[in-house]
Amino acid sequence: MRSNANVPVCAVLTVYVSVPSPQCYLALAKGCLTPDHLLLLPIGHYQSVVELASEVVEELDKYKSALRKFYKSLGKRCVLFERNYRSQHLQLQAVPVPLDKCATDDLKEAFMVQAQEQQIELMEIPEHTDLKQIAPPGTPYFYVELDSGEKLFYRIKKNFPLQFGREVLASESVLNIPTRANWKDCKYTREEEEDMTKQIRSKFEPFDFTMED
Repeated sequence: MRSNANVPVCAVLTVYVSVPSPQCYLALAKGCLTPDHLLLLPIGHYQSVVELASEVVEELDKYKSALRKFYKSLGKRCVLFERNYRSQHLQLQAVPVPLDKCATDDLKEAFMVQAQEQQIELMEIPEHTDLKQIAPPGTPYFYVELDSGEKLFYRIKKNFPLQFGREVLASESVLNIPTRANWKDCKYTREEEEDMTKQIRSKFEPFDFTMED
């Protein structure tokens, strides 16, 4: 049922089982920054958010809304980001940041400062802007959405740092776990992944719209 072979079955949190057929699912991120760092993925093969069919976008938005409520219940902000560059399949990353770590403005500044340091022209786009308006299908880009609804976007030209989103969030000014910036340095055993998935699935259940009748 799943098209993304990079996500192990043990890490899957939700699969929509009612009619109509499922469009998306939620999974624990491979090499997660934190135990509740998740991935939003379409079941069908799509390269990026801008290529999604309307029914997939609708379900993805439901997941995003549920995740924001879930993280808020844990006292955390929801940061979403996507890198459509040197990737085979859309993976929308959802990373929670504790409210007492930094304000939304601090998060925004962290992205902007690190982008400037790496000569990345990250720009703010209007809250209700459709990404398709500025990034037609096939366009490589990096995109981040803050809990305030503010959106930052960069049209990738070349040599974009693959771990940029993680680097910003792992930095001392945000989560302060710089050694976890690269997912390859955050490997877990299958048993550990299963345990983390069970725990997060149980916590997320009250917000899981896929379980509604």
